[in-house]
Amino acid sequence: MLATLLFTSCKDCDTTTTQFDEKDVEWLVYDRNDTIRFLNETGDTVTYANTALIAEQVPGEGYNISDNCIGHFDVQAYSVMEDITRSNTNTNASPGIATYFLKRENSLEVSVAVNGRGEYKLNPGQPTYPSVEVNDVLYTDVYEVINNDASKATNVKRILFTKERGFLSVEFYNDKKLELIF
Repeated sequence: MLATLLFTSCKDCDTTTTQFDEKDVEWLVYDRNDTIRFLNETGDTVTYANTALIAEQVPGEGYNISDNCIGHFDVQAYSVMEDITRSNTNTNASPGIATYFLKRENSLEVSVAVNGRGEYKLNPGQPTYPSVEVNDVLYTDVYEVINNDASKATNVKRILFTKERGFLSVEFYNDKKLELIF
């Protein structure tokens, strides 16, 4: 239905689309069928698998999906990783994690997200640290997200992320954590 709306909205107007390139796609890190392993706070291994890898056009700045003519589309893409033990009955499953980018004509927005806990923007051109060690492995060009909202024990406290390996660690205010095992 959305595709029908988009095509009928634009049949009588000139439309341009922002294109993404290989450098943009590198931010997604995880590909279809990828799995990664983390060590949690109790020393158990938690395995995550890719459950979504999606790219789609969205109305460009100044346009809305309900416009009669959308003159420009931007592109957004995301990759979602979920704990393989996740189910409706498993309340102990770790939350899903995602990487996301929105490519506009003249900018690139990159975010990381933790399901039900928030989305956090990264500055793509400026890693926080030149290198950080996690589980005895040295990673370079590391981005750090600090969340100062401790109002809920389950809130994210800190995230370490690299464009090369993805999530290195996710820490929560209730002392739960995930640390990448390489």
